[in-house]
Amino acid sequence: MLTKILLPHRYQLLGWIFILPFAALLFANNYFDFNFAWLELEFREGALFEDSKENFTNELALMGVFISLFLIAFSREKEEDEYIQKIRLDSLLIACYANTFILIIGTLIFYGFGYLEFMGYNMFTIQLIFIARFRWVLNRDRKSLKLA
Repeated sequence: MLTKILLPHRYQLLGWIFILPFAALLFANNYFDFNFAWLELEFREGALFEDSKENFTNELALMGVFISLFLIAFSREKEEDEYIQKIRLDSLLIACYANTFILIIGTLIFYGFGYLEFMGYNMFTIQLIFIARFRWVLNRDRKSLKLA
């Protein structure tokens, strides 16, 4: 029985196209304070010591990376069968195990001084590990089928 809740295959290409620019924007925003001026909005009257402007470049980059990873991870393959569904499920389970392990180790190591930044990066680990493991197993199996 195949699941019908996966996205169509064409969305996977969109995810691969958008991941690089949004990841680069996130990197530039976090490490070089790059901001788009058109994403700067004024919400409130500023107090004496507060800046009244907010810039949403970081939020745009985060949402772009999340959506891109979602499209890559949860789009149907060209030929989706029960075996690919099993690989998909196993990869998701391994990604959840790895994320839990990384979260525990990171809490022990980074709690206090770099924990917020660690948790920011940890948001992506389930999708990244899932995609990496799923693609690795698919490519490995396709190569072994070509050799047979």
